[in-house]
Amino acid sequence: MEVKSGRVKVYLLPLPSLIFILVFLLLSLLYVIFYTPNFLQTFIETIAKEDFFYVFLRTIRVGLIVVFGATLLAYPLTYYVNSSSSSVKTFFKIIVFLPLMVNPIVRSYGWIIILGREGLINTLLSYLNLTVEPLRLLYTEFAMELGLLELFFPFMFIPLLSSMENLSNEVIMAAKSLGASGLRVFFNIIFPLTLKGYLTGLTVILAGCASAYVTPTLLGGFRNRTLSMLLYEYIEIRFDWGAATATALVILFTVIAVNLFFTKLGDYLVKR
Repeated sequence: MEVKSGRVKVYLLPLPSLIFILVFLLLSLLYVIFYTPNFLQTFIETIAKEDFFYVFLRTIRVGLIVVFGATLLAYPLTYYVNSSSSSVKTFFKIIVFLPLMVNPIVRSYGWIIILGREGLINTLLSYLNLTVEPLRLLYTEFAMELGLLELFFPFMFIPLLSSMENLSNEVIMAAKSLGASGLRVFFNIIFPLTLKGYLTGLTVILAGCASAYVTPTLLGGFRNRTLSMLLYEYIEIRFDWGAATATALVILFTVIAVNLFFTKLGDYLVKR
């Protein structure tokens, strides 16, 4: 009886979270769906628009570029931090998480100061006589990707660092003593053994880029809309709740699909 009661208590632990998700996510979506007349037709018409298709592709492209940048930055940094002392690990954890402690509007305006026509980069290039006129860096996909990379980099850094901490240095030293090059050590040892942590970070970044609003709006501008910006436009400007719900469902389904795909991919690659 005690074992059964213990199991019941364990099953009750996720109950508050499940109720929260059911009430504030699923039921609210279902309410808007049933509130919208001919929702299926509205959904098909919304996603069939050429403008929606290009916004969807831009959202995916921005997410993949941010993942690529986070990968290039996170692996060398986590490898260095993992081989350092505990005080160095603590220092880098604080530095990496600092952007998350700053209001997103303040953080985005910091990038505006750096990337603007009279910002830090253009002023420096002009001072060095490398440009004739200021470069257009702000309100571009590049500016949006920089802001999102700063925002979501911690979510790649921490899972990778946790995976690195479980990686034995003796295995790496043995591979190097047998003549393996740095690239071979990375692709044959480090990457496979840190794959689950990497896929966790990748999934979080792609989901975050699909739903982020403040950073893409302030740095990317209206011409470089993402799905979250399109959702805001349907609600606040066009007052089209049906199209807004369709867009929200596309974001939700995209995040779920990405999560399931990379979870299954990780399980498959680990088993191999």
